[in-house]
Amino acid sequence: MVSLAWCLVVSSCVRSSTVMVSPHQPNVVLLMADDQGWGDVGYNAAQYTRENQWTPNAPRTPSLDAMAQSESTIVFHRFYAGSAVCSPTRSAVLTGRSPDRECIYSAEPHGWGPAWECSNPMPFPPTTFTIAEAAADAGYATIHIGKYHLGEMYPKPWVQHPSFAYQKWPVSNPGMHGFERFMSTESSSPTSTLNCGCNPDWKLEGQGCVVGGGVWTHNVSFACMNYWSPTDVNQSGPMTVDPKCRDPVTATPECVANLTVKQTGDDSSFIVDTFEHFLQLEGHPSIAKRNSLAAGEGGDNATPRPFLAVLWLHTVHEPHAALPEFYHNYTDAFGDPARDYLGSITQMDVQVGRLRQLLRDLGIANNTMLWYTSDNGPHPTTPTTGPRDRSPDPAYAATRGLRQCKASLYEGGIRVPGLLEWPAVIRRNVQTWHPAYVSDYLPTFLDVLERTHPQPTWAADGMSLLPLVTSLGATGASNDTSSRPPSHPLVFSLKGQAALIDNSWKILSNPQSGLCATQPGTESSGVHLYDLDADPTESVDVSADPANAARFKNMSAQLTAFTASLVVSARTESKCAAPVDDAPLSLSLPVQAVPSQCSTPFGPHRPPLPPPPSPAPPSGPGFQLQAPDGGGCLTAKRPAEQSNVSLLPCAPDSNSSLQEWQASDDGKLFLAHTDLCVKPREHTCTEGDTLWLGTDCEDPHGLTFAHGALHLVLGCTPSLCVTSGLVTESCASPTTAGWSSRPLDT
Repeated sequence: MVSLAWCLVVSSCVRSSTVMVSPHQPNVVLLMADDQGWGDVGYNAAQYTRENQWTPNAPRTPSLDAMAQSESTIVFHRFYAGSAVCSPTRSAVLTGRSPDRECIYSAEPHGWGPAWECSNPMPFPPTTFTIAEAAADAGYATIHIGKYHLGEMYPKPWVQHPSFAYQKWPVSNPGMHGFERFMSTESSSPTSTLNCGCNPDWKLEGQGCVVGGGVWTHNVSFACMNYWSPTDVNQSGPMTVDPKCRDPVTATPECVANLTVKQTGDDSSFIVDTFEHFLQLEGHPSIAKRNSLAAGEGGDNATPRPFLAVLWLHTVHEPHAALPEFYHNYTDAFGDPARDYLGSITQMDVQVGRLRQLLRDLGIANNTMLWYTSDNGPHPTTPTTGPRDRSPDPAYAATRGLRQCKASLYEGGIRVPGLLEWPAVIRRNVQTWHPAYVSDYLPTFLDVLERTHPQPTWAADGMSLLPLVTSLGATGASNDTSSRPPSHPLVFSLKGQAALIDNSWKILSNPQSGLCATQPGTESSGVHLYDLDADPTESVDVSADPANAARFKNMSAQLTAFTASLVVSARTESKCAAPVDDAPLSLSLPVQAVPSQCSTPFGPHRPPLPPPPSPAPPSGPGFQLQAPDGGGCLTAKRPAEQSNVSLLPCAPDSNSSLQEWQASDDGKLFLAHTDLCVKPREHTCTEGDTLWLGTDCEDPHGLTFAHGALHLVLGCTPSLCVTSGLVTESCASPTTAGWSSRPLDT
């Protein structure tokens, strides 16, 4: 049976009598990069060649290399993500389960852009137990920092056609899943100057922004992408939170706030800065304080709580614009600069080293489990910063020759770097080919805590690695090839693809090429069987070999049972999918589509919106601009920056919004999801100026909302307002058909 109940995480189920007991309540840091391939590290010497020769071209990662060579580290050479794309792997990290069981079927489509523009239609279910809740139950301090990508930070009532899960859980931020504190983004974000597009002035401040090419610029930025944190945390005294803000139904926009200062450099540095601040809040003394205590100067003797820190980096997901000093940091195998892809990984690697040193400086490294991995395979060629390098197919070097890349269940899409450093338990360096993946995190942690899962009858896909870690850590190993129990195969499902790995054997159904060129020998349909020991590049399908008939039949049945169990879990365990009475289970569960501009790093074709002080900025009374023929009203319900304006029938009780508008503080109203804007017909900046609707949005004399007023104000002359004379014609042929303003009664 593939999906086993949670009794498997209990230590007595899998631990032999010779395994040493782990230290009590270690700190845990789950550090995860984004889109870093198995070959995107310096320490990985494995190299697979195929019919196409390729040039090894690893980034320089001295910090990760040092971690891999540490006497206190296990290097998992066959470590796997939870999926071939980001959101599903993040779900698997938290739950120890295949992400389809929580209805996280693919990456949340909010790829980039302001949280107030885009939606995340697949909320992570609050019904499923998480590793953060396990830590909190054991008295741990918990924090999430970095990319979240598992739901909305705050309610977005404007979302149309919400999914079954979204209707139940409109908010699903980290604070609802066991994290006391968080400093998190809703989606992917740039490697450098992350929120430079959130305020028009920030492009002009200091050196400006970084958008690729190894230069600073004052002329362009990526769309506004920003961090969110809870407002309900008591920052002094005992830890308390507001229950209303930790409930997906009762949470309000005021429960979170976003970052209102410019992030000037490396995003990974900001994440480590936030982690260091968290440690100080939790009572871990700064280096200076530790030195004073060592000198006998006294101090607080309170013992800090153990902690679980989940640090999900944005690097190397596009837009991976490296800071200039890392873009030009070294020369790659082709004689070119490191450029954006390799340079941003080296840039991130510096912060990995800084984090390891921080743990040592604070005296907590010994009993801290520091895990490192990536959420999926590489995306080696992107539209924003170009290819990884100058090779004909950059995916080969990014995976060290494994097949395909991100979004594919071939090895290149799911096999990723895997490291565990834990000095208290690992006394000799270990190099192992034992298969493991992120779904093993939760059962391993529960085993360390000697606790059982509170949902013991639910399907589980991970297993505890504690017996392996304690055994190998005591003796060391230069080339461990131990096997994973056959009862615990690695399982994957992604948008019609499915895979099951039983040590050297892998069965793969309906594979896809992913986000890179289709390589010779890559299949696009059918069910295939590979012997990964003999054929790590998955070049020879052996399913038709009579010698493998029984194995192929058995693994096919296992794969079928696994995929069928996913829908059962979604409907009866996490209950993220609607129950269907007496109907056959279907694997086809729809996911809401979102506007295309949410999936481009530069956002829609218009100036970026600045961040509001909160998702619900201060607002004045509403108003309507009524067409003379009564055909419609341009309606502002909350006249404030970033407020929504809708084209509605003029009946006050109407709820049939036809179009949504958004205001920016640089003087324009934009029709959501289009390139249309409202602007003055004349450039006189006088009261009563005529406006038009069109696509030429570059004119600086636009409109903005006035706080606490019933009018629109010209950006160039804030003392004047526009109250009438609005038109909705093409910019090329404005007419005099005007609009009249009236207060909004609803």
